[in-house]
Amino acid sequence: MVKLLKHELIALFRVLLFISIAVVVFAVIGRIMLAVNLNSSSPAGNILLSLLIVFYVFAIFALVFAAWGLGISRFYKTLFTGEGYMTLSLPVSPTGIICAKLLSSIIAMFAACIVSVLSLCIFFIGMPSDILSEIGLNISVSFQMWFEDIVAAPGQFVEELLLFIVGVPVSLLLVYACISVGQLFTNHRKLMTFVVVLGLYIVGQILSVFAVVPIYETAAEVSIHLYLWIQILFVTALDVGCFFLVRYILKNKVNLIV
Repeated sequence: MVKLLKHELIALFRVLLFISIAVVVFAVIGRIMLAVNLNSSSPAGNILLSLLIVFYVFAIFALVFAAWGLGISRFYKTLFTGEGYMTLSLPVSPTGIICAKLLSSIIAMFAACIVSVLSLCIFFIGMPSDILSEIGLNISVSFQMWFEDIVAAPGQFVEELLLFIVGVPVSLLLVYACISVGQLFTNHRKLMTFVVVLGLYIVGQILSVFAVVPIYETAAEVSIHLYLWIQILFVTALDVGCFFLVRYILKNKVNLIV
């Protein structure tokens, strides 16, 4: 599993590295142009800076989305295309394969977020406090308020942290499950995968409106802790259910994968 994890990380970061470099370059150029514009404001410079900021924002979104999308793409490509025979013939159990792909994707997503935050630090470093106040950004005050909230309600912070931890894998595992179920059909597997995703979305919306949201609202009226723990249990159940569904398909329905 370790070797497979290493291989997955190399494959992901081979692409993400170039996008990350682009994000940092946009941040550095934007910071330089911003410093120049603060000293000598010109209409042409403002327009150019605005365009650069737009591209920079798009680059950040592209980086984070690419980290998620590449993980999904590699899951499909290395398991349900011609590469699948090689992947499934490795001396790694279906559990190890899923864990390696899931963990590598999560690491890539966190790395993308870290690069994005660091690029924002580069962009805003040295900016006058009055300008930061105008755009509603005061890092020291934000951290102070965040720390005060943790001290005031440490239990709630732990619960929110747990919810975040179990919530990260579910965005990947749900798609893994839909892709895996779609491969069980003998014809038009990509179309059937789309149908499965669409069906899951519709069913999810119906359940959310008529079951999940009312339960959450009732729990929130009782206690914020009950509300958070119900969310934690629900998301954890989704994680476990999707994981074992994918594992079952890889382990027992491999003859249907071509």
